[in-house]
Amino acid sequence: MNLLFVCACGYLIGSIPSGFLLTKLTKGIDLRNFGSSSTGATNVLRTGDKKLAIMTLFFDVLKGFAFSSGVLIFFDELTLYISSFFCLIGHAYPIWLKFKGGKGVATVAGIFLSISPVITLISALIWGIVAKFGKISSIASLSFCFTFSLIAAIKSLNDHSFVRLTLFSISVFVFLLYTHHSNIKRLFSHEENNFYNKLKNNKEKL
Repeated sequence: MNLLFVCACGYLIGSIPSGFLLTKLTKGIDLRNFGSSSTGATNVLRTGDKKLAIMTLFFDVLKGFAFSSGVLIFFDELTLYISSFFCLIGHAYPIWLKFKGGKGVATVAGIFLSISPVITLISALIWGIVAKFGKISSIASLSFCFTFSLIAAIKSLNDHSFVRLTLFSISVFVFLLYTHHSNIKRLFSHEENNFYNKLKNNKEKL
């Protein structure tokens, strides 16, 4: 019963639609009908409002970090990983928005940060490098989670306490591959736009 309760809490906390609420209240925009249709920070940035995008990023990271940190204090490791995954599902498929939310990267970052800050910061550095030189948001986002999983897997070879973290991070990576499936299709067909060009085009539409 404890596991079910914590998972339900994780889903509900994860499903708080920060980006949707911020843009709806301040700009009157329904993010589900704008840009990539995602309610995450990247799509908020496409509205041309950097402050709102930063606020969305902050709150999406915060809900993952706060939830996982709380579970880490009061529950066992298995409950942490299962309930944190439900927090991620809540972000991507919020019941309040007819199950149409964000891609999940910011919330994943918050979850990872609470579990392993060092690996998260290294992964964030890789994200920054890929974002700067590749200029494609989806590749940068996936590289963040892939790097985390790779480092966790390498560490698990010598420290078995990292095995569950490795399995969890790989599961999260697979989930992110699914939430980014449309981006991946465009990448393979060479139709995934440069993020900055996309940002410029969307600003002109507003």
